[in-house]
Amino acid sequence: MKSVTESCVILESKDTVFEFLSNFENMPKWSTQFVQQTKIIDGKKKAMTPLGEVFVRIDSDKKSGIIDIYAGPSESEMNPAFLRVISFSNNSCGVTFTFFKWPQTTDQMWEMFCDWIKIEVDNIKKIFS
Repeated sequence: MKSVTESCVILESKDTVFEFLSNFENMPKWSTQFVQQTKIIDGKKKAMTPLGEVFVRIDSDKKSGIIDIYAGPSESEMNPAFLRVISFSNNSCGVTFTFFKWPQTTDQMWEMFCDWIKIEVDNIKKIFS
């Protein structure tokens, strides 16, 4: 299985970065290639993407810095992307973002995702610079 990971160092506390990235409503601010708009309908989180409307679920743990973002056409067909926020000091942290090429991901989609992850991590750096 193929994977792609991008990372960056941010001069901001882990807690501040974690709170921002784990907040569903902030996704259009940093995930500009994938998330065009977020909405909550009947308690279900959804995002409008270039691939159409998808369900979104975020599983996060502040202590470990893990943010797992699941997205898919239905709640039973979601694939994860993995973010991790790591504290280096009181005012700096690292962010890693990993995608895997799932069996249903076409080669064309994979190439697009590999380009997007670079842009998304660059967006995160810009937001906190």
